[in-house]
Amino acid sequence: MFLAAVVIGAAIPSGARAQIVTPPQNVISSNPILDMFTWYNLEYERRVAPNGTLGLAGTFVELGDGNDHYMAVTAFYRYYPQNDAPAGFFFGGRFGVFGVTTENDVNDDKESTTLTGIGIDIGYTWMIGSTRSFAISLGIGAVRLFGDAGDEDIAMTLPTIRLINVGFAF
Repeated sequence: MFLAAVVIGAAIPSGARAQIVTPPQNVISSNPILDMFTWYNLEYERRVAPNGTLGLAGTFVELGDGNDHYMAVTAFYRYYPQNDAPAGFFFGGRFGVFGVTTENDVNDDKESTTLTGIGIDIGYTWMIGSTRSFAISLGIGAVRLFGDAGDEDIAMTLPTIRLINVGFAF
């Protein structure tokens, strides 16, 4: 009887330990649907605390006939109040550089404008799989752009959308 109790007691904690999955430290993601429409984005997110991540994001969008484009490079911080970063509900802020290049169809002159921006994000990330190595994320936010575009100062707000970012977590 004593031997059976020792064997069962030893088996229960080891079985519980085997099911503990450590949260991933990094996530690389993109939106495969928007990629098909020449709206490319790539994000890298790194866990820096149980409730927070830091990351970098890049976006490139071709506009019109392909001669006009929009680019952005931003750094962001996301706060996960449930202490399971990078999974679950998040909100945070971002800061970055945004550029728009347009080509005049009449004389083929190109104009470029570079602006800085600061914004906020809110969303949710699911970590899927037995090792939580597949990430799906949804979110929305806004970025306020500031800068000088030739003769006038620009201050405008743009929406940001994380429409089904899919990625690999490790």
